[in-house]
Amino acid sequence: MAQLLNIPTAEYHRRPELSGSIAKTIIAKSELHAWSEHPAYGGMAREETKLMDRGSAVGRMLLGKGAELACLPFDDWRTKAAQESRDKARAAGLVPLTHVEYTEYEEATKAIKTRLCEMGHFISDVTGVSEPVIIWEEESPYGPVGCRCMMDHLSLQRATIYELKVVGDAHPDKTERSAEAMGYRISAAAYIRALAAYRPDLIGSITFQFLFVEPFEPFAIYAPPPSEEFLVSGDRDWTSAVARWARAKRDNYWPGYENARSITRPRYAIRKEGYSNE
Repeated sequence: MAQLLNIPTAEYHRRPELSGSIAKTIIAKSELHAWSEHPAYGGMAREETKLMDRGSAVGRMLLGKGAELACLPFDDWRTKAAQESRDKARAAGLVPLTHVEYTEYEEATKAIKTRLCEMGHFISDVTGVSEPVIIWEEESPYGPVGCRCMMDHLSLQRATIYELKVVGDAHPDKTERSAEAMGYRISAAAYIRALAAYRPDLIGSITFQFLFVEPFEPFAIYAPPPSEEFLVSGDRDWTSAVARWARAKRDNYWPGYENARSITRPRYAIRKEGYSNE
């Protein structure tokens, strides 16, 4: 039985179920990497960067949920006092921002929200819910697998899942490459499966909508619908990750690169030397 939960982000990440991000690591690397990254098994959080802080801040202001922000009374982080305050806030689980950054991101969020509304994408607690968590179970050849996901925004009325990406460059070519490199297709598949498990009556009418936004003027937004091939390949990879996770848990064996193919030379090197007609 699937459940819709409203829990803090930190609590969500501590849960033991398989998530889209962990599934991406299984497909891109191995079960061993996925196990070592999973917070429930001792995985460590990634080091925050300025770009990640900006995304977290705009996401919080736009969605009304997410990491708590700490607006600190500094123009920048160059002084020792500013750096100590920043580090203290981060240690407390907050996203530290100078008052200059906070004001800048507030203005950016207003502009982004206006542009989204003009495009017909309404992100508010009136039309949907931000950061809902769905817990559900997937079947696999090695037994059932508990799964979880946290969506950026969900409109049950529209049967639409919104995935917000705050990026430095939302150009279609750049986002397409990023989507492939980051395995966004797997997250999309997981979210759609989660909503289908929670609301079977919506099967066949669920829409997954990316929102790539630039948090600075002119606040460009790229909102592409995923292609059928994107979703089919994502579902295939998600299903594979579920099965591999289930087998690893059943056997208590988390393989790394043991099952990799034999090493060979890259095709470009062979072509360069003229040993291939490709």
